[in-house]
Amino acid sequence: MALSYLNASYSVFAYAVNRYAGISVCPPLPPAISIELSSICNLACPECLTGTGLTRRRNPFMSFDLAENIASQLRGHVLSAWLSFQGEPMMHPDFFRIAGLFEGMNPVVSTNGHWFDRESCIRLAGSPLKKIIISYDGVTPEAYGIYRRGGDHTLVSEGIRRLAEVIRDTGSELKIVLQFLVHRGNEHETNAAATFARSVGAGFRVKTMQVLDHTRAGEWAPSGKGMSRYYMGDDGAWHHLRSPARGCMRMWTSAVITTDGDVVPCCYDKNGRHVMGNLEEQSFREIWRGERYRSFRRMVMKDRNPVDICSCCSQGRQLFGRS
Repeated sequence: MALSYLNASYSVFAYAVNRYAGISVCPPLPPAISIELSSICNLACPECLTGTGLTRRRNPFMSFDLAENIASQLRGHVLSAWLSFQGEPMMHPDFFRIAGLFEGMNPVVSTNGHWFDRESCIRLAGSPLKKIIISYDGVTPEAYGIYRRGGDHTLVSEGIRRLAEVIRDTGSELKIVLQFLVHRGNEHETNAAATFARSVGAGFRVKTMQVLDHTRAGEWAPSGKGMSRYYMGDDGAWHHLRSPARGCMRMWTSAVITTDGDVVPCCYDKNGRHVMGNLEEQSFREIWRGERYRSFRRMVMKDRNPVDICSCCSQGRQLFGRS
């Protein structure tokens, strides 16, 4: 664990030297990693790439062997392993086996919460997972279903209560966080959702919404101040709030691996437009320190505006709130 903290510290240092002194320093292996266990989902959320069927992957699930390979290569370096990206991770048939591979790396998972039968709750409570983030976008089926299309609000609510009960009964250290994706149709239930979270001993956070086409942001934008990633300009059209023009610490401290083994620079590269390499062909270290990644970091450091995935990035802006 001491090596992981040292690795994280040096990663931040490498970014600062590049950002503020203009000295090119290749970072060590990243202290944070996101691993896409599944590229498919049981829901059809209208502003989600996967929910709308637009995700392009060869494999619906990451193979156990690939996950084992990733864990082996990054053990001792990673401080935080996120076992989710585009799809629903708990649909993976080997979800619990893979979660076990990342013991000691503070694994976290984000889920839509439809998989909490009693057996799964017991296994979650006894797993090495440190945190489970559950999408909970309303206290009524009507508000919840506006975005979580195909979801079962009652099933999710009962599952959250069941998981919280098992955690209490077993003395598990697993932390539950309910995540409220705020939009025009559910913002009136934000406080009630926070109350529900407190009633089960869960954390709560409000997340601003990303849409697939920013010109339609007005269909979803809530009225609450600071609760949107978009604004209406003087031209009457909706635009992204601007992020810093240059630099991004994520390029030095984290990476994403898809179900196909592609390494992409961050979670905003949802469809792999900027693949840095593939783990079937190279080691992670070779990809991370390779010329393609170095060139991409230099480009982002110089000017983010021409980089397509940076146009909707929330880097440097508030993404989460609390109620």
